[in-house]
Amino acid sequence: MNKPQRLIVDCARLEAGSVDRIEVVRQCHLDDPGVQGAAVVDGVVDLEVTVRGAGGAYVAVGRVAGTWTAECRRCLEEVRGPLEASMREVFEWEPTEGETWPINDQRIDLAPAARETAMLALPLAPLCSEDCAGPVPERFPTGPAAAARPLITDV
Repeated sequence: MNKPQRLIVDCARLEAGSVDRIEVVRQCHLDDPGVQGAAVVDGVVDLEVTVRGAGGAYVAVGRVAGTWTAECRRCLEEVRGPLEASMREVFEWEPTEGETWPINDQRIDLAPAARETAMLALPLAPLCSEDCAGPVPERFPTGPAAAARPLITDV
């Protein structure tokens, strides 16, 4: 089993006041880069983030970008698309579970926050195209063809 990717930012310069922000532009290899039915291609995203101090905490604001892959919900063929998501995460000495991330020895790890941001940006039910008819359109029509078909009821 691989160790989870870490993307550590040393925030000591922010704490000391020698800088007002730290710019992070890196590729990040995500630990477990997918959810059921969709994933980040090659598990890699580009991260562009600015970290600033905020009254005893640190705030990381920026974007996560990459490419996703999934199965079309109708025909089950592979679909790919761009992944682009805004990231705004707060890091605290005493984090609130599910809301903020931990600070450890004036360092923050952006990788778990980048992974969460990417996972939330994955499509829930992608289509290869709006007019995808699915694998058996005569038996399971979709779109306008399905609306025009009479409802079948047992009498």
